[in-house]
Amino acid sequence: MFIIDSLTEKMKILILSIIACASLAGCGNKIIYYGRQYPTTQNVDIYFRESDVKEPNEIMGKVTLEMSARKSSDKTQRKLMKRAQSKGADAIIFDNISLTTTGSTTGAAGAGTAKRGWFFGIFGSKTKYDKGQQVNGTLLKYKKNIGN
Repeated sequence: MFIIDSLTEKMKILILSIIACASLAGCGNKIIYYGRQYPTTQNVDIYFRESDVKEPNEIMGKVTLEMSARKSSDKTQRKLMKRAQSKGADAIIFDNISLTTTGSTTGAAGAGTAKRGWFFGIFGSKTKYDKGQQVNGTLLKYKKNIGN
């Protein structure tokens, strides 16, 4: 009887550990950048249309940020601005801002005892949907600052 009780506790711990790991894995923010890099800048201008940029420039790269929809737009913008500064951009054009839905499937199996002896319970998989946001931007380097 002691072995069965111990097994049940171990299964509970295992199931809770799997759920905790899955929850933590889905919390990360992902920034993807393709392009050139220049020395770090202190100030990054913000634009929402390419036609608003009056300074002669070159497109130095593209950036995409994926994060939870629960994060504020201010936090999302600050995160992209920091990445733009670290890559040496003078400006960023916010090209596309969209909400996304992602799903992850989890499953578990458990064993325990019933009043009359052994039983195996198999718990089916469950899909959890999370709302996210994806922001795409274009990083610009002003031509007057290239080579400085």
